[in-house]
Amino acid sequence: MGTRSDFNLLKFRTYSDYLKSFTKVDDYRYLSSMNVIRSLVKLGYSTNATVYEEEEFYKIKKHLYDLINPKAVTNKLFSQYLVGDDPALVALAEREQPNVQKKLSTIIFLQIRQKNGFDISGYIDYADSLRNCAIHAFGATNWKAIFEGRILLRPNRTHLSFYDWHTGTVSFNNSDNYETMAYGTTLMFKHYGDHKIIPVTILDSVHKDNVRRTLIESPLYDSVVLYDHIVRKAS
Repeated sequence: MGTRSDFNLLKFRTYSDYLKSFTKVDDYRYLSSMNVIRSLVKLGYSTNATVYEEEEFYKIKKHLYDLINPKAVTNKLFSQYLVGDDPALVALAEREQPNVQKKLSTIIFLQIRQKNGFDISGYIDYADSLRNCAIHAFGATNWKAIFEGRILLRPNRTHLSFYDWHTGTVSFNNSDNYETMAYGTTLMFKHYGDHKIIPVTILDSVHKDNVRRTLIESPLYDSVVLYDHIVRKAS
């Protein structure tokens, strides 16, 4: 799996970005629907190169990451540095290994009060954040320092979602595990591995069985909500 030419896929964070790379200015000029443009790209009308399906794109991309980042494959857990008994950190320590093994996928929600008196909040893909730390990705969260209690976990603009309550700044991002989907005031995430929908703002009857929601009271973080999704094998 993965050829030398496939390393080009590493430039694209999402499948949507990958498909956009095949489009031309004239496509937008003569075709009003983005869905039509993407369909034509998949059929090979815009390029002679192989255009991967979504599942294949993420599978090859992961394989290439593992090839160039052998540090990502490790038995060393950051939670071994846990100091103290803060309930939120204890809960994250318990979930680290199954997240690394991709048996469990945890989304962290937290809201932090800043020195200026205003809050920031966000949803964080735990497994994605751990992996970025393991490969020393630029701007990655330092999980060793978090478990040691030297710094606090904070949401930022690169996470699945971020909201600055002072400026009103909102951002949404996809991760290596999730596609972020906002329907009006409802926020959901689709897991790339098994395609299950994970609702967080509204646990609706259709998708509620895909996730277990746990509210944790924490002296360090006030309160943290963990959304645990047991990853199924794709059918």
